[in-house]
Amino acid sequence: MTLQHVLRSVMGLSARETRNAKQQGGVTVNGAPFFSNQKVSAGMTVRVVLGSYEQTGCQAETALPAPQVLFEDDTLIAVFKPALLQCHPSPSAPGGTDTLEARVQQHLGKPAHPVHRLDAETTGIVLFAKMPFAQAHLQHQMQEGTFSKTYRAWCFGAPAPACGEIDAPIARITPDSFTRIVRADGQRAVSRYETLETIPLSGGGFASLLSLSPITGRTHQLRVHMAHIGCPLLGDQRYFTDASQAAGEQLSLRYHQLSAVSLRFLHPASAQPVQIDCAPEFSFQPE
Repeated sequence: MTLQHVLRSVMGLSARETRNAKQQGGVTVNGAPFFSNQKVSAGMTVRVVLGSYEQTGCQAETALPAPQVLFEDDTLIAVFKPALLQCHPSPSAPGGTDTLEARVQQHLGKPAHPVHRLDAETTGIVLFAKMPFAQAHLQHQMQEGTFSKTYRAWCFGAPAPACGEIDAPIARITPDSFTRIVRADGQRAVSRYETLETIPLSGGGFASLLSLSPITGRTHQLRVHMAHIGCPLLGDQRYFTDASQAAGEQLSLRYHQLSAVSLRFLHPASAQPVQIDCAPEFSFQPE
């Protein structure tokens, strides 16, 4: 096969990554320059120097809490995100303030960027890439369905049936709104759920511990889908019913009870399966 085939198909580099590496003299075969249309053979060593993230100048000026590292190698780092912490800079958390991204970058001493994000209130695993190559490949896996996530959540009520799949399109309530709703003209959204436990609440009604798996990746998807089937997440102050809101207030819940507990994907460098797990973290503690 040609060097071009190795770079694009075997290594999985994008056209831009391949072009940038060649322009910077970062592609060699057996330590020497090599034309893209030349054939490589068994025993040859193809070396590609990949670009890294540029320093942004938005690093926090003060010492931040160290992140809880769940997995790390030369390419990736996965950390646990506590509740009420933004994943990355935003209008409500401008650059230089305390975000999970800032904590990771301060821990590493160099830039890294989240491959995916969690809402500020959601706890659990967030995966960061240490180089653009890894970020691009993992986001491609999300589009192809080889990157999967599993959550735990406490919802109000008991889903019927106890397990199933929700296939319901999600759209913005209005074009400029951040709130979503199930609506026929929305983007296709699919979630799977399984009830693990159902307990009575002292104020009336029930709470159920669920395992949730988003098959697609729409904003607020799990929260919208659970509200759609009549079982909104406990403590959710955006997607709720009168009864779930009353239960959340009685339990003094400040935010929704959702935790990302497992990631599964193919490593962008080795193509080997990787699974990262953690225990869920909720402010709701059943009696």
